[in-house]
Amino acid sequence: MTAQVEARRRRASPTTSTSSHDAVGGRADYVPKNWALYSAVVSMTAGGLTQIVHHPLYTLKTFIQAPNFSWKDFLGRTVRSPLGFLYRGVVSRSLGVMPERMFKMQAWLVTTKTLAEVRGEQSLGIWTLGGLAAGVCTAVVASPAELLMVRAQVHGHRFREVWWTTGMYRGFASALFRDVTFNVLFFVGREAGVRRYETQHGHRCPDHKRFQIGLVAGGISTTAATPLDLVKTRIQAVQCGQKSHRGIIFYIKSIIREEGILRLWQGLGTRLMILPSSLSLFYLLHEKMEGVLLRRLSRRLSDQGKGA
Repeated sequence: MTAQVEARRRRASPTTSTSSHDAVGGRADYVPKNWALYSAVVSMTAGGLTQIVHHPLYTLKTFIQAPNFSWKDFLGRTVRSPLGFLYRGVVSRSLGVMPERMFKMQAWLVTTKTLAEVRGEQSLGIWTLGGLAAGVCTAVVASPAELLMVRAQVHGHRFREVWWTTGMYRGFASALFRDVTFNVLFFVGREAGVRRYETQHGHRCPDHKRFQIGLVAGGISTTAATPLDLVKTRIQAVQCGQKSHRGIIFYIKSIIREEGILRLWQGLGTRLMILPSSLSLFYLLHEKMEGVLLRRLSRRLSDQGKGA
């Protein structure tokens, strides 16, 4: 996606005076000066849509990773109130996902573009730093929304109960390490896969291949980050009013000692159903919506040029 937008920027040639309807002609090769704002809105919209689609799976994942999980309890609540239960916490989570995806994408784009301009080319190190920046932004923005979602799904807590009793950043350390691990592996894997395809075939990587590459990269990064996600969920699922100073190391040791090392990947199956498809869908929607928006903007400029 970075390469695609950069190619559009190069073709746009904003410094020339040939910005007539012949120059843009309704094509997606025109990039407005305030494109960063348009891109941010696209990121937020695509993030909100993907969250709504996948939220029932997030509810299932939370219940699987929470202590004393019971399929009987989960299925019973689902039968009694399918939409009310499966979409519990969807508002707070969607409102958190929208700025999360925006900051994630902007952190990735700005970091990789700036470093590439300094070095003159993209590289594995630049992608790693871009993923690191995206992970930090994701954790800062998403951690409060995830806390509200987990408390709503497990205990039915509301915003006021969580805010006044535990604060909004319980479990932040585990969320930070999880998001950094996930984003570095995902961005590096996806970018490397797309670049390799384009190098081997000599043309732009098609959408279905980008989706497949995203699924593979998402599967690897999800598997690596699941233990930290489990710890985060355990920390955040504590009842409001119960204070706990136990951290990541305590929970990891406790889980390995009492439940076995494989328990660290509890909920991996559900996460594999959520994250690879969710992020691949997000990127696909992001690219498609950007393309449609650019064509509409260029067509508008073309019509203005004809009217003049």
